[in-house]
Amino acid sequence: MLRVVGINVFYGKQHVLWDLSLDVDEECVGIFGPNGAGKTTLVNAILGLVRPTSGEITFLGRPIHRLPTHQIIRSGIATVPQERELFPFMSVRENLMAGAAYVPGGREKAGERLRIVFEMFPILRERLRQPAGTLSGGEQRMLAIARALMAGPKLLILDEPSLGLQPSLVSEVFRR
Repeated sequence: MLRVVGINVFYGKQHVLWDLSLDVDEECVGIFGPNGAGKTTLVNAILGLVRPTSGEITFLGRPIHRLPTHQIIRSGIATVPQERELFPFMSVRENLMAGAAYVPGGREKAGERLRIVFEMFPILRERLRQPAGTLSGGEQRMLAIARALMAGPKLLILDEPSLGLQPSLVSEVFRR
């Protein structure tokens, strides 16, 4: 599904990722390491937010490492960044629908995806009209994950997935 082969990433003269290779099939994979180890840089390289100086990244057999970010997203990769990147003055519903807006068939499949998201995070159904910025930190994290799922991704990348979630919800998120 996702293949990273021998990528190197620099920030200026600082070499951040060295000859990194990774294969991800239809499975759950965790990348662990201390702060500054390059985990977020790897995510950013996959998404086209930083460009590797060498190596290749392919998704579903197609090279993506030179594509613009919007084309990478449209190919079926969604991400939930470390920071909660929500629209704070928009409602929970509007934030969810924004996740479906820019992918092929997203709006047509929104009803079914909402059902799945509400099964996973029932509290969001109760908060549909509430501005996202008024949610608790954990609820905002749930909304960020739910919004990414609204795109119906083939691959979902979570950067610091349990950040802000209550411990009882962490296992539930990973189970699904």
